[in-house]
Amino acid sequence: MTPLGIVSDEITRDFREAVRVGTSLGIRRYEVRNLAAGRAPMCGDRAMAEAEEIARDEGVMITALSPGLFKFTDTESAFRREMAEIYPRAAEWAQRWGLPGLIVFGFHKAGATEANAAEFPSAHPPAEIRAWLEEAAGRAAADGLTLMIEPEPICWCDTGRATVALLSGLGNVRINHDPGNVAWLTNSDPAGEFDVVAPYIANVHVKDIRPVKGDPEWVPAGEGIVDYTTQFRALRGIGYEGPVSLEPHMDFSLEATRRCKEAVERIWAGM
Repeated sequence: MTPLGIVSDEITRDFREAVRVGTSLGIRRYEVRNLAAGRAPMCGDRAMAEAEEIARDEGVMITALSPGLFKFTDTESAFRREMAEIYPRAAEWAQRWGLPGLIVFGFHKAGATEANAAEFPSAHPPAEIRAWLEEAAGRAAADGLTLMIEPEPICWCDTGRATVALLSGLGNVRINHDPGNVAWLTNSDPAGEFDVVAPYIANVHVKDIRPVKGDPEWVPAGEGIVDYTTQFRALRGIGYEGPVSLEPHMDFSLEATRRCKEAVERIWAGM
């Protein structure tokens, strides 16, 4: 698999400092999500250009852009606003940075929160959810981009299976494979859905979680519910060569980043 990367704001929203800390640990690949000025790219062109300059000067790679599209979108007006205001700027920066597409989410289940998401089943999304995704996918296709849906408990795409069901038949919609998010929702190892999502995986996030008993407790890979040995072997088995990025969700410390990186490397070395 490709060298390990990280979502930059999992270190700090100060991109220069994130790169300094990350490169001290040997990490040279970065996803951009939040910068000090705000969520990319709505934080402004100056902040985006600065991140671009830092990456160029430090010789590191920006591998993905996550503008937060559709995470809290549950009305027609919200969808229209995001497609008019956020999507065009995100697409412009993805193209400028030579990225294959955008990390997005699978539309908010109205009423769902992180605390109660499991009470909102995703098996039968409203017809407009598919219609919105088809429209966004068509717009992205015209821009030469792929939409990579990240499963998220509060969204209709809350598991890999639910995501595949929604994107079926759309040529340029793929999955940002995040077994930690699915484990958060289901309180179980999601290894059983790998074969379902495998044909659609275009990006990978790595985080682990202990059995949920209230607020989630995030831990390095191998210390929680997710069987990452099985996950990584399966990724290698399908010949996956795309980005694999840490998303620790821990305490943003150098030590947390180091622990998460070393945990993945131990698993890789043992395969």
